[in-house]
Amino acid sequence: MSRRVKWIGIGVAAVVLILCIAILTVYLKPNSVAGTPQNVVFTVDKDQTGAEIGDMLYEKGIISSPTTFRMALRLTGLMDKLQQGYYQIPQNASLRQVISLLQKGKVQSIKVTIPEGYTIQQIAAELEKDGLGPKEAFLEVAKTYVPYQYMYGPAQVDYRVEGFLFPSTYEIPVGSTPQEILKRMAGEMNKQLTPAIREQIAAKHMTIFEFITLASLVEKEALFDEDRPIIAAVFLKRLQIGMPLQSCASIQYILGYPKSHLSIEDTQIPSPYNTYIHAGLPPGPIANPGMKSMEAVLNAPSTDYLFFVADKEGHHHFTKTYAEHLKVVESIYGE
Repeated sequence: MSRRVKWIGIGVAAVVLILCIAILTVYLKPNSVAGTPQNVVFTVDKDQTGAEIGDMLYEKGIISSPTTFRMALRLTGLMDKLQQGYYQIPQNASLRQVISLLQKGKVQSIKVTIPEGYTIQQIAAELEKDGLGPKEAFLEVAKTYVPYQYMYGPAQVDYRVEGFLFPSTYEIPVGSTPQEILKRMAGEMNKQLTPAIREQIAAKHMTIFEFITLASLVEKEALFDEDRPIIAAVFLKRLQIGMPLQSCASIQYILGYPKSHLSIEDTQIPSPYNTYIHAGLPPGPIANPGMKSMEAVLNAPSTDYLFFVADKEGHHHFTKTYAEHLKVVESIYGE
């Protein structure tokens, strides 16, 4: 072996050694972050690759380099060993600690059920009751949280996210921030709005915002599933002919609480959400609708009905004329 080849070999070995020391240093060194280190809730979904996980960790500021993360996974043979689940990862954790945590699966979470028709206020109260943070903090973030362009409507609303949080049962990791919870619920609604459903919405010449707004009215009006498509059909008919929707649910949204019998004064409240005095849809959704109400709007039959009223058990009675409507109201509620 010549002296030149020998020195090249020594040089290569030195570079490899330096590289290994650098990787080992990064692997063992705590991540450097500004401010007080906090736990970050991190979700690994099914079938995510190590590279994808590394990119997400980097975006959240948990690791300093996704490339080093991938190299560490390859060197340790753990590229395919990371587990799906929810994690709470300290921002100052070392790469070794992060990888170790991601092999363990789920962390402690709280199961939360959001019923169909809940408003953003009710969701915030439910989360607070279940120990997932103060209601006020959630509502403050909800005012400005708009992850999808279709959530923008033509008028000002208090919560753009109202209507776009899918009612379901969620397992929410302890320590989740309001934004993380909102992202999960809004993301689920976005997933439920499949390409096929979006095509159906477009075929009805509606925007997604209009569709969710109308579905929210159906959700709050209907107690029984069989009534949903006909209620949706009546609302669509009224929209078609320019007749005010006159939805009691919109008045209850203004009041902020359910009221079984509305007064004349209630129906005259000066609010853009008052569908008795304003034609067309309200400025935005009045609740978060479930899939049955959304399907009711998509599959609403043609109808000549223009009026409906619920009886004392919650079943709706539909009529074509105002005179017929008054007779039904009298038969149900007249003394």
